[in-house]
Parts: sequence; C-alpha cells; structure tokens
Amino acid sequence: MLKLSTPKLLLLQGVLLLGGMVFAWSRLLGQFQNFQELYGTLFRFRDCTLPNPILTACFYGSLAFVAAFIWSFTLVQHPTLVSQRRLRNFLLFGVVFAGSVVGYETADYFKWLPGPAVPVSCTPGINPLLTPCFYGLLFFLAAFLVSIVITRRLGASRDIL
Repeated sequence: MLKLSTPKLLLLQGVLLLGGMVFAWSRLLGQFQNFQELYGTLFRFRDCTLPNPILTACFYGSLAFVAAFIWSFTLVQHPTLVSQRRLRNFLLFGVVFAGSVVGYETADYFKWLPGPAVPVSCTPGINPLLTPCFYGLLFFLAAFLVSIVITRRLGASRDIL
C-alpha cells in the first residue's frame, strides 16, 4: 500500500483543489461568454432563457474552489491542525453544497418536482451525471477525503510537522 507523507498529502489536497478550480472556472467562463453573447450584458436577471451565471450554483461552487485552493496553498507552507480542521469542514460544506445541487438537478431532470423548477444549474436539462456540478462534487469529495487523512495525521502527531 502506498503511504504518503503529510507534506505530500497536503500537496495532493492542493492539486485536487487546483484541478477542481480550473475545471469549474473553465466551464463557468464559457457560460459567461454565452450569456454575454445572447443578452449583451451580464446584468440581466429576469426573463432569461439561459440562466445568468452569477445566479447559478456553478458560480458559487467556483468561488468555493478558489477559496479552498488558496487555503490549501497556505497549509502547504504552514500546516496547522486548527487550519486543516477548518479547511476539512469547509470542504465538507462544498460536498454538501454540490451534492444538494446534483440532487436538485436529478429531481428536476426526472421531473420529480411539481411544476416548473427554478434553474440552479448552468446546464439545465442535462443528465445530472454529466453536469459540471457532478464533477465538482467529485473534486470536493476527493479533497475532503484527503483532508480527513491529513487532519488525523496532524492530530496524531500533536505538532505542526
């Protein structure tokens, strides 16, 4: 079995979050471009056939990836148990947030919700397993699982590194 040191796990956590951040923003920037081309502005919020990216869960998930990546980068430089625990909790929030969005997208896709659903995704009408939110969930989940291992190791060592 491969046993990684704590510094390597911290680096892995950062790489996962960097990957999630790049993936999320690469999808979101395309949505901004499509919306801008269609409406000529990013400040239209009503009567839109295409949801405004600022109002979608994708935008807030992308911001969460940026925050988590910056946080993980500081942990690579100066790891502390308290900061790692807080990042772990933040990543858990990311998993719950993305999971909730995927759950809502699933309910909307299979028409389990009565009446018209409010679009929260940047890709409404797409199979939930093919949406950017689902892949964001996978990135958050992987980073969260790595963060659990890091937190346990930092807690067991009782010192910074």
